[in-house]
Amino acid sequence: MFEYLNGVVKIKKPEYLAIDVNGIGYRVYITLKTYDQVQVGEKRELYIYNVIKEDTFKLVGFLQERERVLFEMLIGISGIGLSLALSIMSTFSIDNIREIVLTEDFKTLKRVPKLGEKKSKQIIIDLNNKIKTLNLMSLEDPSGEMLNNAIEEELYMALDSLGYSKKEIDSLISKDELNSYSTLEDAIKGVLKKIQLRG
Repeated sequence: MFEYLNGVVKIKKPEYLAIDVNGIGYRVYITLKTYDQVQVGEKRELYIYNVIKEDTFKLVGFLQERERVLFEMLIGISGIGLSLALSIMSTFSIDNIREIVLTEDFKTLKRVPKLGEKKSKQIIIDLNNKIKTLNLMSLEDPSGEMLNNAIEEELYMALDSLGYSKKEIDSLISKDELNSYSTLEDAIKGVLKKIQLRG
């Protein structure tokens, strides 16, 4: 399993790159947006999604971690495979997709080849809550209220996945405490410490 690859671009094609890492060439499938941003001969780091099946092992690479997160969200939707997910991300940026989902604009989404109205609507329904997790990751220079809101959303989702209700989460951390944290990791550590002390 690969988390990321850091190497020199040796071959560049619309569907994949060949990345040389210490003399070993890796074929990494990409979106067209990644294709537009890289050049042969330059060193690049790609976040990797590993596609492992009985008869297939493929690497899919992204320049940003939040792109990989969105890709994972897309292929988790019934009927959306690797090729269609890459087509969606080749057609629209992350910010475009987030706007499409939030405004439920399935007509724009279905411009993607082989993505009809039914699948477009399903994507919007499935991504409606999940797309919020990209808020924090999309901030290149996060600060102020936007960062605090993003941390709060991420924290609630993380604790909800552990089985805590909103009422329980509210009792574990105040708004002022939440605003004092600069990262999601710090917020989670603070809450877990409180849980341990209560126990």
